[in-house]
Amino acid sequence: MDEMIQKVQLWVNAAYSGKPGFVPAPENGKTGWSTMYALTRALQIELGISTPADNFGPGTEVAYKSWGEMEIGRIPTDDKGKRIVLILQGAMYCKGYNPTGFTGTFGEGTKAAVIKLQTDAGLPIRDGKVYSYIFKAFLTMDAYVLTSGGNSRIREMQRDLNSKYYKTSGVQPCDGYYQRGTNKALIYGIQTEEGIAPSLQTGSIGPSTTNLLPTLSIGSTNANFVKLLQYALYVNDFNPGEFNGQYSTLLKNVVSEFQQFVKLPSDGVTGKQTWLSLLQSKGDPNRKGTACDCITEVTPARAKALKNAGYETIGRYLVDIPGGLEKKIKPGELKTIFNAGLTVFPIYQTYGNNSSHFSEAQGKRDAQDAFTAAKNYGFKNGTTIYFAVDFDALGDDITNKILPHFKGINEQMKYLGNRYNVGIYGARNVCSQVSQKGWATTSFVSDMSTGFSANLGYPLPKNWAFDQISTISVGSGDSKIEIDNNIKSGLDNGASSLDFSTDLNQELYKQLYEIQLLGLQYTNNDINQANKLTTNYYRRKRYESLIWTLTSGQFDKDFEEYVISAVGENSFVYATDPVSKSEVIDFPHLMATLSALLYANLPLVGTTQQDLAGWGGDLFTVAADVYKNRDKYSGDNETRTYKAAYDLIGIKTSAGNFDNSDFLGDIDAINIAQILLNNNTKPILNAVQEYYNSLVSSRYKLFYKNKFNSNENNLRLNASNIMIGDNPDITAARVALRGSMQMEVPYYTEEEGEIMANAFADKILDLVASE
Repeated sequence: MDEMIQKVQLWVNAAYSGKPGFVPAPENGKTGWSTMYALTRALQIELGISTPADNFGPGTEVAYKSWGEMEIGRIPTDDKGKRIVLILQGAMYCKGYNPTGFTGTFGEGTKAAVIKLQTDAGLPIRDGKVYSYIFKAFLTMDAYVLTSGGNSRIREMQRDLNSKYYKTSGVQPCDGYYQRGTNKALIYGIQTEEGIAPSLQTGSIGPSTTNLLPTLSIGSTNANFVKLLQYALYVNDFNPGEFNGQYSTLLKNVVSEFQQFVKLPSDGVTGKQTWLSLLQSKGDPNRKGTACDCITEVTPARAKALKNAGYETIGRYLVDIPGGLEKKIKPGELKTIFNAGLTVFPIYQTYGNNSSHFSEAQGKRDAQDAFTAAKNYGFKNGTTIYFAVDFDALGDDITNKILPHFKGINEQMKYLGNRYNVGIYGARNVCSQVSQKGWATTSFVSDMSTGFSANLGYPLPKNWAFDQISTISVGSGDSKIEIDNNIKSGLDNGASSLDFSTDLNQELYKQLYEIQLLGLQYTNNDINQANKLTTNYYRRKRYESLIWTLTSGQFDKDFEEYVISAVGENSFVYATDPVSKSEVIDFPHLMATLSALLYANLPLVGTTQQDLAGWGGDLFTVAADVYKNRDKYSGDNETRTYKAAYDLIGIKTSAGNFDNSDFLGDIDAINIAQILLNNNTKPILNAVQEYYNSLVSSRYKLFYKNKFNSNENNLRLNASNIMIGDNPDITAARVALRGSMQMEVPYYTEEEGEIMANAFADKILDLVASE
């Protein structure tokens, strides 16, 4: 804690709290943006600005100039003047510039602190006067000295840009880190050298700036422009040597190397496309690439249009976003693409557009889902799957979310035999950091998002394979398709054929075999006890709550530790439905349900508490989905409740409490349980393989028989008992479900419960009839 900073915080809060628009500073003695914002708002209040804000904008600048830019001996000594000087001195202390007193008097110490900032920032005027741009600089957290890890050559560049272009760019950081402010200062410099009027300069690349970019080559005499080029090369990781403003043979060679890297004609001449590739992430958005990605099915007509337009490789999605766009590869589409002479690179994205999705555990789940989908489509070993980070991830997001997520992806892919390479889709800084950890072999860069902080001021990753720069349309009529236009580096040419020779669920069987074998070792080859331990182990983390203890007994922590010590912390492999050969079955859910069915010592037939661990619990909790979605349907309340329940039970197009993954898991658990009840000496792996290899095509009929004796009355009665029955055990389980896992199951009426039970029964009867 710094006593002077705390003194500043206490003063600004005492002086301005309660005034309209003021937001108090923390009183912790630590500098930070919150304190700077409080000081900025205090200044605006003194200047008579009616709606104070955190930003020192044009309105604040005008008001401050009108009041009078401060300098020693020319500051009003009234209370208002003293308070404004205190605001300045407070900001100085927070930035590490000592005015030698927090007094409200502008003396030699305050003047010296101003001169020090002017000098540190490389400004040409160092007279101790608090110009508007100086006051603004004091009211930021930007550093004007080389900070830890900063680059002295970047600082040299920053100070030079401040010296020449501060009148339009303002005072930008001089900390040795290339960042958004430095990027803007560089562009302000270019706009100044182009002769654009100060009032029209923006610090961003627009049509006027683009049109006025000069062509530079050996012998070019505009030293300022050449120096700006040298700066732009340096911050893109291409060292031009000295920042001397001379277009030498060395500089020509460096320009040529950069052009090769970004796949531009390599002539060493800096024209518009080279400038744009240096200055903004998307480069020249009118540049035509040879790769693309899209969310739309590539039909034969569209494939032909893309081929005729010069495209070679297409990025397509492995899965849909639950509840979102249907954008995954359609049946037969890959064959269509290959027949047109095009290749494909697969992309995996579900909820990748905010930081909350990302974690090490989620990375393992994503890897498993992507692996299963890619395998089912037939992508060969060695194919790279690009996992999406589709938001502007900043420092903490990358460190605490994205990096652990990709660590999880790589660990799970390793566990699955490293069949597929891991790639990353994201902004430059995200791709680079993940790749530097060794967790992405190649990058698919979202450079079209030029405003992303993770793109501004960061070079193109060294391992870039695809560079997404614009959205365009190709073709017309039935061949028209909207695509994201990508530059291709050649590091990944995509897949050109498929391979379906791998057993559909071999990874699942491998994992189940490992756990079962450890169960046998743990129980001295007691098959029945090993089966019990195996199903119990699959409950770990997700199925250890009160409701699972009620239905399945205690979770065995000792065996969990035994397995982890042998095989490590690996995510569970999900099953691929052998019938559809594409749908995913939540196998851990299946096994947890199987644990209740086999070891609760209750019969399969008839409504019992164990049903709440499987189909009964999912039927009960689907009520939450019904309440949320039934207003999308027409008709009276009964009709809407029924339609929603029927559609949401076993739904394939979105996630839910009783979606297809759980629906198939519940049904298969009943059927596999019957196999094991018929022979309790059969290893569980054998039972699962027997079912999936020969019986699964009749799963609905088997479920109807094993659970309900193929009797419609039993089916309807069992479903009704789950929803509204008064059996004490089931009632207690419903209460436990309502209170666990934030299910938010509504308190539906008995009539609504009966309707949802009948929807379930009708769904089962329809599926039985369809087999």
